[in-house]
Amino acid sequence: MYQINRIIIKILLIITVNCVYVYAGNKNEISIGIGVGNGIMENVKGMHTPVTNNLGTNVKGLVLDDNSLNTMYSLSIDYNRYLNDNLYLNSGIAFNRHYTVDTNITFDGGYNSEFPDIHFRGLALELGPNYRFNKISKFTPYIGLNASTFLGFQSDTNYGANRSGFYGVGGAETFVKCFGMTPNLGFFISSGFLKGYGFSIENLILECDNEHNRSMTEGYEADFNIVQYKIDYRITF
Repeated sequence: MYQINRIIIKILLIITVNCVYVYAGNKNEISIGIGVGNGIMENVKGMHTPVTNNLGTNVKGLVLDDNSLNTMYSLSIDYNRYLNDNLYLNSGIAFNRHYTVDTNITFDGGYNSEFPDIHFRGLALELGPNYRFNKISKFTPYIGLNASTFLGFQSDTNYGANRSGFYGVGGAETFVKCFGMTPNLGFFISSGFLKGYGFSIENLILECDNEHNRSMTEGYEADFNIVQYKIDYRITF
């Protein structure tokens, strides 16, 4: 999956380089949006000390009994550059806050333990093509596919070993680094009183390589898959 994502990102960047110099007069856009979302965190694995039925210090996989990973909010600004015909180039940046819920985790081998919530915060960077369909009444629908990255921090990393606080409560924030892609679709209103307002759905599909968190003291890998729903407003210039 990681290799497939890398190939898709390279293709998107090639399209960008080949098209970025096209002139556009009064067809470029700036949009500002706000959104929420819900999804899952899965395929979690990292170096871990021995647990019941899985002895040894080795790479262990685990499953969250409730693997929900939700977007508390996403604040975004995007630049859409006209390329030709119905094709645009989208580049965007967003500040996102995601969180898991209080749940339990089950390790390979069946050992189950508590798992307090984690909060993630950081910047999401997007770049990719966007295709506009012909206007339907006052609405202009579109689809897009972006190469994506999320760079930020995770909270509540405390291991609680040696009586140093409590497991999963407080602790130093550690770095989160994710790469992937974000297919999206939506529409905006192109005329009338509500001109410029729009709605979109996007699917963040990210492979993450994160620094230490709790008993995974050497870091861990995880996949984020989040569907976000956004309202935005765009200005043409």
